[in-house]
Amino acid sequence: MRMLGLELKRLLKTKTVGILLCSAVLLSGVMAYFPITFVNSYVMDEQGNVSEVTGVEAIRAEKERKSAMAGSLTEEKVKSAIKTFREVYQEYGSIFPPEVPMQVYLEKIEPIYDILNSSDWLASPQTYLLTMTDQDIHEEDGEDYYEKWSEAFAQQEENKEIQEQIREMTAQVETPFTYVPGYSSESFDYLILYFFLLLFLYAVIAAQSFSAEYQTGADHILRCAKYGRWKLAAVKMGAVLILFAGTFAAGSAIFMLVTNFAFGWEGLSTSIQMMGSVFKLPDLTIGQTQAVTILGGFLTLAASVSCVLYVSAKSRNVHTAMIISVFLCLLPTVIYMISNANVAEILRSILPSGGAGLSNSFLFELEGTNFAQIGNIHIWLPYLMMSSAAVEIPLFLLLAGRAYSRKE
Repeated sequence: MRMLGLELKRLLKTKTVGILLCSAVLLSGVMAYFPITFVNSYVMDEQGNVSEVTGVEAIRAEKERKSAMAGSLTEEKVKSAIKTFREVYQEYGSIFPPEVPMQVYLEKIEPIYDILNSSDWLASPQTYLLTMTDQDIHEEDGEDYYEKWSEAFAQQEENKEIQEQIREMTAQVETPFTYVPGYSSESFDYLILYFFLLLFLYAVIAAQSFSAEYQTGADHILRCAKYGRWKLAAVKMGAVLILFAGTFAAGSAIFMLVTNFAFGWEGLSTSIQMMGSVFKLPDLTIGQTQAVTILGGFLTLAASVSCVLYVSAKSRNVHTAMIISVFLCLLPTVIYMISNANVAEILRSILPSGGAGLSNSFLFELEGTNFAQIGNIHIWLPYLMMSSAAVEIPLFLLLAGRAYSRKE
């Protein structure tokens, strides 16, 4: 424990490490703040004058207008929203300004917008709310909403086995969906971007753990000491992981506090299917999705840090360790960009940094229906990503300790 304390003290006194760790924590608040500023809405005074508002004020205005539709998304609410949509469209030829007067839009369309956005698929899989007309959808389409949803979801896939898995998973989803207005899906986008940036910050820190001593020759002295091999390796890796876990926990907590205080804690009970596309497999609320996303981010970054420690233990100098580490961090994103073949999907998912990225991140796969085929079975990619990361953490730590202790 004394050696661990000294190693932590040494790392914290290193200027580069200190700057990176502080940046990791401060960045969380900045990234959480941006989506709040992007929210814009309109308010109408007693005289009927409309003015634009942004930020927290816009969030409050939207929540107030949409509050009447909050609660369970029943078939009656869906049919009522469709009826209002058709009436406005038949009168104005659109449901959006400038064709529709702003006052009419705020009173009739914005309160039901999220429900309409979750029901446009009833017209056809290729129909979207922005282009939907009164001829595309009718009130009776809202009948048997959830049975239609499950079947339409399964029919998006051609493979019969995957269709059956989707039916089984959607059968576990609690219906009717719960809808509480106010939460913005952009906050999840920035949470994923935050984890992606953290990946490189931690890679820079971990890459120096062993390679810096190889470069200076200090390792020759240290490995001759009484506890200079396996125990020193464990201390070095433990110190890096403690700093990683501490800053990750602090950064995630700050992000969640800023986000949830701004958008409202009550919105965490909303079903994930009401956030963006309704075609999502998990039986999760927004609050549970936040927790699962943070857990996925932690496992992905921990596996990546463990892999970088192994690279550092095998590299002769810091520059080599950093170049290889950054390449490994980017590799899943590169694979995602160049190929969507089954082998590519498996490879990018099992890499340590497979759950970090942008469009290829754990969260996006959690909201998607990508399955990898391994032999005769199909595995949902979030399961493959997390199980791989859980195995790689102890594996790479053991390999790193072994490489350092046996280096001659």
